[in-house]
Amino acid sequence: MPPQPGVKFLYLFCNDLHTMRNFYSDLLGLNEIYYSEMPDRTVAYDCDGLQFTIIFNAAAQKASPGWAWQPGWQTGSNPIISWSIVLTDGVFQTAVQNLKGASVETFYEEPQWQNYWSFPVKDPMGNTVEIVLASEEEPKNSDL
Repeated sequence: MPPQPGVKFLYLFCNDLHTMRNFYSDLLGLNEIYYSEMPDRTVAYDCDGLQFTIIFNAAAQKASPGWAWQPGWQTGSNPIISWSIVLTDGVFQTAVQNLKGASVETFYEEPQWQNYWSFPVKDPMGNTVEIVLASEEEPKNSDL
């Protein structure tokens, strides 16, 4: 069977690469595959076959205020881009603690069960990013 069309690269622009890298590398623990401070000021992540690349541009603007609308959970109403990042159990728990400790803006105070564990947050550019636990079972809330 020939390869199917698919999204393999996603490019996001920011006006502060340091804070975006801290958010995605340090707080979320994504697999950083490339970083260059100069000349291109870029950080890239391997996200299960999708290369997620963040590029510095001084003219980059923050996302619209409020929360993006996403199907499947009670969210904001803004029809703007957003994404979900699926993390494994231990990484999810660490990321939630890291995000709360860094005073990142969150939609809920704690992860919520939406037929999966969901923890929507804002990245430093104001994008809605849903952090998801890769689990098919509802663990006890105390397990988080």
